[in-house]
Amino acid sequence: MKKILFVLFVVFAANLGCKKMDTGGGLCACSPVQIPPILLVVKGANGVDMLNPATNGYFAASNIKLYFQIGSTEQQMSFSIEKPFSAGNSTTEKVEFYQLRSSYLLDVLSAKNPPNVFIKLGNAEPRQLKAVMANGEKYLVAKLLVNNVEATAETGPVKNSVPNIFYFNL
Repeated sequence: MKKILFVLFVVFAANLGCKKMDTGGGLCACSPVQIPPILLVVKGANGVDMLNPATNGYFAASNIKLYFQIGSTEQQMSFSIEKPFSAGNSTTEKVEFYQLRSSYLLDVLSAKNPPNVFIKLGNAEPRQLKAVMANGEKYLVAKLLVNNVEATAETGPVKNSVPNIFYFNL
């Protein structure tokens, strides 16, 4: 009897320790909540990939600053530069550009009262990022604005596998 009570207690305690996110159905497991990333593709004036190391004048991760500002305090956000990829059907579901990838950016932009968020590329002036979230979806971006200009959203088949991919021109 003591063993059964002990096992029930362990199951109950494990259930309380789980961080759960209501995703609209399905089973909930005791796994960490992972926020999907926003992928930003930066193109030059002639459509060239400005995050690709093979591009003359490209922006290396060390020359990019992604941050939010509360008052006069700046808080850096983590990001990575990812290579082009394909998902699912590799002939149709692919992104052919390098991307700036950040889950923390989506977490900040999807807050009820998001702070001012900026991206600074090289020596250029910082550009403000704002997101309009899809109705009823906490982590699905309907529009991404870069200095109040709407960035182009990915519309191809890869969007089904990887949402929140946006392209903007310098």
